[in-house]
Amino acid sequence: MDLSTKFDAKSIESQVKEYINSFDLEKQIFASDKPEKIRFIEGPPTMNGIPHAGHLRGRIIKDLWYRFNTLQGKKIEFNGGWDTQGLPVELQVEKELGVTGGKTEAIKQFGIERIVSECKKVVEKYNRVWVKVDDMLGMSFNHKKAYWTYRDEFIEREWQILKKAHENGILEEDFTVIAYCPSCQTSLSHAEVNQGYEEVKDPSLYYKVKLVDEDAFLIVWTTMPFTLVTDAMVGFQPDEDYVYVKVKNETWIVGKTRLEEFMTEVKIEDYKIGKTQKGSKFEGKKYIHPLLDSIPELRECSKADNFHVAVSESFVDASTGSGLVHLSPANGEEDIKIANKRNVKIFSPIDDEVKFTSQAGKYQGMFVRDADRTIVEDLRDCNALVKIGKIKHKYPLCWRSHHPIVWLARRGWFYKLDRLDNKAIDAAESVEYFFEQPKNRFLGIIKERHPWCISRERIWGCPLPVWNCQVCGEKNWFFSRKEIIDASTSLPDGPDFELHRPWIDNISVKCKKCSSTKTNREEYVLDTWHNSGSAPYSSLTDEEYTNEIPAPFLTEGIDQTRGWAYTLLIENVILNNGPTPPFKSFLFQGHVLDEKGGKMSKSKGNVLEGEETLEKYPADLVRFYFMWKASPIEPLSFSTDELMSRPYQ
Repeated sequence: MDLSTKFDAKSIESQVKEYINSFDLEKQIFASDKPEKIRFIEGPPTMNGIPHAGHLRGRIIKDLWYRFNTLQGKKIEFNGGWDTQGLPVELQVEKELGVTGGKTEAIKQFGIERIVSECKKVVEKYNRVWVKVDDMLGMSFNHKKAYWTYRDEFIEREWQILKKAHENGILEEDFTVIAYCPSCQTSLSHAEVNQGYEEVKDPSLYYKVKLVDEDAFLIVWTTMPFTLVTDAMVGFQPDEDYVYVKVKNETWIVGKTRLEEFMTEVKIEDYKIGKTQKGSKFEGKKYIHPLLDSIPELRECSKADNFHVAVSESFVDASTGSGLVHLSPANGEEDIKIANKRNVKIFSPIDDEVKFTSQAGKYQGMFVRDADRTIVEDLRDCNALVKIGKIKHKYPLCWRSHHPIVWLARRGWFYKLDRLDNKAIDAAESVEYFFEQPKNRFLGIIKERHPWCISRERIWGCPLPVWNCQVCGEKNWFFSRKEIIDASTSLPDGPDFELHRPWIDNISVKCKKCSSTKTNREEYVLDTWHNSGSAPYSSLTDEEYTNEIPAPFLTEGIDQTRGWAYTLLIENVILNNGPTPPFKSFLFQGHVLDEKGGKMSKSKGNVLEGEETLEKYPADLVRFYFMWKASPIEPLSFSTDELMSRPYQ
């Protein structure tokens, strides 16, 4: 190398890279006679955008680990990996195509095949930027051996995890209340919901319903007026005292604990307290829903003895609202459990666009949250409105669209994680985490055992290989291309069909149970977190997986306690049907913040792009700064002024 006498870090960097690229460094490293080979599994970045400063921190830590172990003579398979499917990519395609009406409009305007084609183009476009930035950063990744989650060979391997879950009773179809994004028009997992809570303003509605067998009104509270359309029960806390209160010429029933605060909130000073009764005593009392004239189908439901009744349940929180809550089995996780336990009908007149259907009567065609105001006015008109106000509270937003989610009763496929017993917890406890705080956080999440909704009503993703028989209702699972071909009655695209929509949707199979040929594939794709979570198995051969997993060390951001680290561990436990983690140690990193300690976001204009940063500043300086500035677990406030002033020297 011909180095100038004048120090120019960027010039030297360029020459050193040119020199390193002039020979096969990996070949020399693997020429070592040491037998030990170590596998690193990359936490795949999603190919829907360009890398930013937050990504650089994690990649630097990974690269330093690789270099340190390589210098010790270890043979390390340090391959890249790319997350290429799912919502993030699809939404980027919709944006680039100018689609504003979501999935339904995209399919109508462009068709599934065009959308899939555009998804591949987006993935390839952003991948070129990522590879370039990795090179600028001095990353040692072997990108020639990188795994891509959308490739057929990866998908077939991923299906084997589904197969194990199916065989061991972990995978199950269910009709239950799940988080649903109206913008993305798909279900979300519990882990995804917990990634995006923000403080929002919602209505705080008190309304009254008349008891059938006595001249008294239940005062009910909700923050979601639209759920009155799907109302089925009013909940009492069994051990709470409820008081009969005379207000003008009416008798109201309110929880004793909240009485004074409630009356202050609704600005009623003149009232008289009458008798007191335990919540359990109201069990089974029928009430008259105030909007039955507007919703004829709900009137029909109300004729059942167990519909529109008071119920006493221990989960009811008597310290909020009026001490009574309305239960809407179509829109509440606890509510649907109570309904199923009591064999109460689930009335759910809501479509995929989260609009009311014709069953909702007057409210047909309205987006459910837009119906809030109309419902409040209808309550006012029928003298059932007590008080309408506003409440600030934390509410989950979709992790991709940032749209407030809606809880809906829907059919989907779930991993019933409680059926793993303690296997996942035992696996997680055997891992080294380096710091107690992320360890405790991660173990706490694993212990929740909340069912994982793995199905998505989207286009671009790993398809669920399940065909529904239209004759007998059998769910026919096939876990390889060969199994599908062997059972097929038609292969419109030949035996080399791509394992994606729309090609896999075109295939008909013979029902395993009744031999009918009237079958159709359920149009679900897998949660994109399932794709990346399968990487230790799906990206390797059986021999590599057996010999090289668990990986000795992995690292990602602290948010991955509910993301990649979580899905990695759960899927590996399912695959092995035992307490086997796919990693021996996991380092969770703190987030990278702006120089004032604020969150970086495009809306604030404070995001530092990786490529731009590395074009301005020498890679070694950037790498050193990230490692000097803060402990890996701590948040890191990135300042370019501090970077260039070099206080660490």
